Amino acid sequence: MSFNLENFKKAMKNKNYSNQNLVDKLTEYGIDVTVDTIKSYRRSGGKNRQPTNDKLVAISKILNVSTDNLLGNDEIEVKYIPLIGVASCGVPNIAYDDSTEYIPVSSELARDGVYAVTADGDSMLPDIKHGSTIICDKNMQCENGNIVHYTTIDGESGLKKYLIDDKGVVTLMPLNSNFTPIMCDEKDLRCARAFKIVSDL
Repeated sequence: MSFNLENFKKAMKNKNYSNQNLVDKLTEYGIDVTVDTIKSYRRSGGKNRQPTNDKLVAISKILNVSTDNLLGNDEIEVKYIPLIGVASCGVPNIAYDDSTEYIPVSSELARDGVYAVTADGDSMLPDIKHGSTIICDKNMQCENGNIVHYTTIDGESGLKKYLIDDKGVVTLMPLNSNFTPIMCDEKDLRCARAFKIVSDL
């Protein structure tokens, strides 16, 4: 699917956003773009007409539409899931900030127990980049090799690869070898399976 100019223009109009407004909002997300780049998204045949995945996801959040809508896939019903805060992909942080923010997703993803977190850090590179939005399901079983959003009994929270042995000892493994694995007992851990990166929707 390609970037849908008409849906983009409509979303901009509904938010009453100028090109500069969108540039300013993208800057808040850590994305550096120019007004000329935004203009190129709004005209057919523009040099940069197709935003990269990180820009597409950020624009969908800012304009409160789904990435499917911006890609012209209007057949998919849009619903919303909670974005509960930031999950560490580095040194574990103490829990995460509660949030009332919601993000749009296709309806089949908006089931009970599903929520999103924003990745913070580089320990899950190359699969998960800093700033990625990760969709998690606390009702999905976590199995060896799954990526999980975890919270320990001490309140530490993060995203890691889940490995468990036959004694119930869990290793939370970073994908980036520059970071150290975390080991804990299964009973001291709450996990939700991280099953989708928003930029892959």
